[in-house]
Amino acid sequence: MRSDLPIKGNYVQITGEHAPAFLDRFITFYDSVILGVAIQTAPGKLATVRVDIQAMDKMTPTTPGPGDGRRSEWCHVQLTVYGVHEYRFLESRRFPYRVLSDGMAVAASPTEFVLDLDPGPDEWSPSQVYREGIYSKQYVVGERGDYEVTNIR
Repeated sequence: MRSDLPIKGNYVQITGEHAPAFLDRFITFYDSVILGVAIQTAPGKLATVRVDIQAMDKMTPTTPGPGDGRRSEWCHVQLTVYGVHEYRFLESRRFPYRVLSDGMAVAASPTEFVLDLDPGPDEWSPSQVYREGIYSKQYVVGERGDYEVTNIR
């Protein structure tokens, strides 16, 4: 399988044109697991947020073993959002948000990148992250989003 996403060094930029291919490659991150979040800030500058996720990668297919219906291998996806001007992460005993049970949604334009880690099961739009409701409780909004993939063995 071949990726048609723009590559910059080891990182691949997620553009509006390539966002659907990015989500499709990782099966929309359905039931993926957030491994960690790092927020880097400096006085007077916008933040950079990195989200590490364990996800299934269609580009590394596997032959299922007995009782194993998987068709893809787990990988580590490091998502980095630059020029972050808004973010929200939740975690509690009552509402653990580490498993992306509804997957992930992204929207990218030349001036904004929206990463929604709680998009809900229904049709999604980037403006959803700003509305009150039961979904879109975990998100990052910035200027640009990149990702890098490493295999988990």
